[in-house]
Amino acid sequence: MKSMGEILMSKGKKSAFMQGVLAAAAIDMANIFIEEYWGENGKKLAKAMYIKNGNLVIACLSSIMAQEIRMREAELLAKVNSKCGSSMARNVRYLC
Repeated sequence: MKSMGEILMSKGKKSAFMQGVLAAAAIDMANIFIEEYWGENGKKLAKAMYIKNGNLVIACLSSIMAQEIRMREAELLAKVNSKCGSSMARNVRYLC
């Protein structure tokens, strides 16, 4: 079975619509990742906000939470990119 990203990319890789859909899917996957690892507390303290120029931006209410996410940053990027079928996010930036 093809991933959503692969299906969308086959329709038009450079389309603004497709890029927007992939960015929204990547943000959702990042928020799901945060909730899976840190539960409701993590969901309250951190939220993926947007993707711009390959940077996934996460807003954190706690510097400790930002450090926790940074320790699992490679896993987060791998999960986000595997679900989107591309290298949508290359780096993570934190807003604390």
